[in-house]
Amino acid sequence: MLDPKSRPPLADQQFFLSPQLSEGRDADDDIDLNIIASTYRSIIDEHAFDDMVADWEAKLAAPGGNLDHPKVSRRLFGQLLTFRDTLEKLDVPAESDPLKQAVSEVPGPAMVLSPNGNIAVINIAGERAFGRRQGAFVEAAVIAPNSLEDYRALLRAATGQGNAAQAILTILPATEDYGESFLAEAYLIRMRGQSGAHIAIRSLEIAWGPGIAERLQQAFGLTQAESEVAHQFFRLRNLEAIAARRGVSLLTVRTQVKTIMAKMGAPSNIDLMRLLAMIASREHLGLRGEAPVWHDPLGREKLITMPDGRKIAWTWMGARRGLPVVMLRGLPMTYLLPGDGEARLRDAGICLYLPSRPGHGNSTMDPSLDVMSDNLVALRAFLDQIVGGPCLGVGLASGTLPLVVEAVANPSRFHGILAVGFSSGIDPTGIQRLPLIQRTMLQLAGTAPWVAELISKSGHRMMRQHGLDWYLERAFRHTPLNQQTVRNPDWTALIRNACEHLLKQGHATFVRELQLSRHPMEAALQELGVPMRYLAPLEDAGIDLASCRRLERINPMITVEPVADAAELVFYQRNDLILDRIVAAAQRN
Repeated sequence: MLDPKSRPPLADQQFFLSPQLSEGRDADDDIDLNIIASTYRSIIDEHAFDDMVADWEAKLAAPGGNLDHPKVSRRLFGQLLTFRDTLEKLDVPAESDPLKQAVSEVPGPAMVLSPNGNIAVINIAGERAFGRRQGAFVEAAVIAPNSLEDYRALLRAATGQGNAAQAILTILPATEDYGESFLAEAYLIRMRGQSGAHIAIRSLEIAWGPGIAERLQQAFGLTQAESEVAHQFFRLRNLEAIAARRGVSLLTVRTQVKTIMAKMGAPSNIDLMRLLAMIASREHLGLRGEAPVWHDPLGREKLITMPDGRKIAWTWMGARRGLPVVMLRGLPMTYLLPGDGEARLRDAGICLYLPSRPGHGNSTMDPSLDVMSDNLVALRAFLDQIVGGPCLGVGLASGTLPLVVEAVANPSRFHGILAVGFSSGIDPTGIQRLPLIQRTMLQLAGTAPWVAELISKSGHRMMRQHGLDWYLERAFRHTPLNQQTVRNPDWTALIRNACEHLLKQGHATFVRELQLSRHPMEAALQELGVPMRYLAPLEDAGIDLASCRRLERINPMITVEPVADAAELVFYQRNDLILDRIVAAAQRN
């Protein structure tokens, strides 16, 4: 086994950090048995996951236990290794998220919208047809004029201002692959505990699959040109439109269609359309709408490729050539500023740069580095190659920590830092104030990351099976304000997109994020030589105002601003206040 001191305690896809193994029977053998039982039950029982975390909390708190170096019996370690191996061999569980089911049940274009028109979920065909990605806003221009009133009635009903439940809409697709228009069903999806409904929009028409042309040529002897005309006849249903699209005469198209009808044994245009629809539907029999991988909903993402091949992805909001502000996001699920954030930044002449930190989205991590070093390498490359001069740094929760460390190492990088939300690196005492699941996971990430990785792997599987709400309910159920936020369907699209951004490369990124939160920051906070304003959301369980005020005593450059009516999801709850502080700090310098 590896010496635990031989490399930094990273969370990876493998158990490379050996625990301290105990010999013989321990006083907490009963706890170990509970851990083993709940761990295996978590494969089929979503509630057993909570029991597994609670059992580890009991082990950490057991008399004679050591929070810094928890001991594990050989029996427990062997059972956990077997469990991990079992997880590796299990198939991906069937999706039960009702929003994802809505877009996966059909092979054609489909999406689910929040009441404010943002895309919560979309399939690949939907991305092509609607010209939008998850998290983006859907313009009314994709809805035909004769369907706009029905669409708006559904939007009103989603917020309880009407009783429309379903409609047939005419869609004006963004690409000619789907013709000039297609029909789609639209209906409301109501989810338990949410304050409003989502709107599902799914194509009612059959897509022309990539293998249909070959099937027509093999089964009926159509030429390639004739199979192309058959495709256009199926999509456009108008000979004049086909002639215009192909740049040939109407007579040529009529001749080709007659030849196609003869070869396929269709006596009329209607019979030809029916036969083509039958062939197209067979092509899609049993197919489901493929889910896209995460990508920037703004469509602006760019990549920095470093000499060693690693990539740093980044995007931006606001005024492209405006005052530079760099924001690093943390664990609370935020990718884009909600509401009118982009417009306000643009009006203020600010460019908000949003690099994806290592392991997030499309930015690669370097597992040979400890998590802080990995973040600093990426941050420095981004500042050197993209920003090029002093800027304001904005950090959400753990995202603040690399900014502070870099500001101490290179004070000229930043003229100020805006820190938003709790991080145990800034206030380690806050860990004990957190709810059980957050407290236990942070403790394990710092002392037994192989356990945190195993629990996260199991949780990631649960989330894939039971949907994002399974995770959100556990992460935020202890604070009524957070519950209200995650149950607001208007935030669903942004929260879902942020979760996909965090977990695109797997659960290890989540554990690395927990480890970053545990990075000791006392010395860096004392040495910080640039102004830092710390926005402390008062309903965040980790926040204690007296502990926060201690920061002002150890460094007069730090100012603490209590934020009422805000908790972990402060970026949604007090978005206007955060934008006010960003604009003021950026323009001040």
